[in-house]
Amino acid sequence: MTFNPRVDLRVPFVEKEDAKALGARWDSQKKLWYAPPGADLDPLKRWVPKDFLAPTLSTLVSSPDVESEKGISLSNLLSQVRGVIEEGMPVAVWVRAEISELSGKNGNLYPKLTQRNEQGDILAQSKSVIWKSRAAAITQKFTEATGEGLKPDIKILCLVKVRFDPLFGLDLIIEDVDPSYTVGDLAAKLARIREWLVRADLYERNQDLPAPVEFVRVAVISPESSAGLGDFRRETDRLQHAGLCDFLFFGATFQGVNAPSSIRVAINEALGAHRQRPFDVLVIIRGGGSVTDLAWLNDLELAQLVCRSPIPVLTGIGHERDSTILDEVAHRRFDTPSKVALFLTTTIRDNALAAITALAQVKLQVARILTRERTALATQADRLEAGVRSMTQQAEDDHRKFMSVVRTATHYQLREASQSLEVGWTRLVDQAEQTLGEAEFQLRQSMETIAHRSQLQLGTQTATIEKAANSIALQATAKIEAVASELEHGQNQVARDAARWVKAASVNLEESLASMARRAVTTAEVAKNGVESYARIVVGLGPQATLRRGFSIVRDTANRPITSREAALRNAEFTVQFHDGNVPVANREFDRKGV
Repeated sequence: MTFNPRVDLRVPFVEKEDAKALGARWDSQKKLWYAPPGADLDPLKRWVPKDFLAPTLSTLVSSPDVESEKGISLSNLLSQVRGVIEEGMPVAVWVRAEISELSGKNGNLYPKLTQRNEQGDILAQSKSVIWKSRAAAITQKFTEATGEGLKPDIKILCLVKVRFDPLFGLDLIIEDVDPSYTVGDLAAKLARIREWLVRADLYERNQDLPAPVEFVRVAVISPESSAGLGDFRRETDRLQHAGLCDFLFFGATFQGVNAPSSIRVAINEALGAHRQRPFDVLVIIRGGGSVTDLAWLNDLELAQLVCRSPIPVLTGIGHERDSTILDEVAHRRFDTPSKVALFLTTTIRDNALAAITALAQVKLQVARILTRERTALATQADRLEAGVRSMTQQAEDDHRKFMSVVRTATHYQLREASQSLEVGWTRLVDQAEQTLGEAEFQLRQSMETIAHRSQLQLGTQTATIEKAANSIALQATAKIEAVASELEHGQNQVARDAARWVKAASVNLEESLASMARRAVTTAEVAKNGVESYARIVVGLGPQATLRRGFSIVRDTANRPITSREAALRNAEFTVQFHDGNVPVANREFDRKGV
């Protein structure tokens, strides 16, 4: 009996009952069923591939034990594989996978499906195809749900029919795609990141930073050639050219698997520049995109970096309906880059208007103070001029009085000197006359004595008489000359003393006048310096300068200043403004009093 060795499907894929009904014999060594020639193979068509039943492949042998060519052909092997696959997976199944590559031809789409582990290693991959007849419907359905069609690097849930061809190998035919899985996967990832940030107490850290009140230096992270960056720069370049705000741009990739690391590098570069010269705010913009594009921004490490940023972060990702984790943890989120630019421009404009208003108020106050001070200065100058005139007049009066006193004193002293001179002269004359009288009296006595004794001592006393007469005459002459010299010296001393007294009085008068003039000039300088000091104080009374000197402004919820403790107790909440930002304050006294 001969057998058809081509019917060689293996157990358990061949039903034993069907094989026995054909009269087939089982070869336990080769693990094959052998059907006899001429056997009716129609019952096997429901599970045996038709290629197995081709006439060209039904080679007859005399016996299974007859020696034949060793092994089977490749086509035989692959045909058996196809039969196993088609038997084992007769219907389509839903498969979770990631699109790693995507190409198209003749209307057909050829995604390459991949599965990765947590570390990003590839665990499995396979070719797949979406036939032209289904490609348009599947793409439209996916686009309506996610905002963009199928693309690489996204996860999908697809309905797959397995097909194996001995010539082209294994293919997965995608018959449908569930876009909700893709959206749900992105949402689940976002939820996991959000939960981790909340547990780490990072979620609101950047939001808790003081809101910037002015923008002078701004860091911007954006794709280098995006439409959103162009919209942003159309608004901000005017501020840059006007010198109102300095913008530094840091390029980064916002799509693809490298997007998170590229943005992290850009943020670190911006923070490095911030340490050298501080920024007021860090702006992250991109300018629109689909849900799947936004998914690359939902990165845990990137979110942590934004949360820990020491400067407030503003985002303008460009998507109004969907948000990323960066939008959630940023200090403030905007829908588009243009709205971020408008916010910056509006803030700078409002601050400028407020500064102009404040400057006008300061100028008005300064003008009022200067007017008041000019009036006070003019009044003081009039008083000073009157005082100088009064002091000058008083000095002139004092000078006249002093000169009168000097003249009177001089006249009195001259008169006293003259009287003293007359008294001295009279005394000297009296003394001279007295001396002469005494000399004459003595001479007469001597003459009488001589005459009386001349008779007795005429000879011996003649020389003595002459000598005594000469001595008396010399003494009288010496006394007269001494009195005359003393009188002349007294007259000269009186004249010198009178001249010295007059000169000293004149010098004292000149010094008094110079001192009064110096005091008048000093008083005018002091008044001028006081006015200039008041002007400098008024100029330094601006709000921002006052805040920088350590003062602060307390405002209520309506942004009105609170100027007293009683007014503060009437507010449950208020804000304390410092030069670098505001701090909200809850009034515990308000709660305690139950106001």
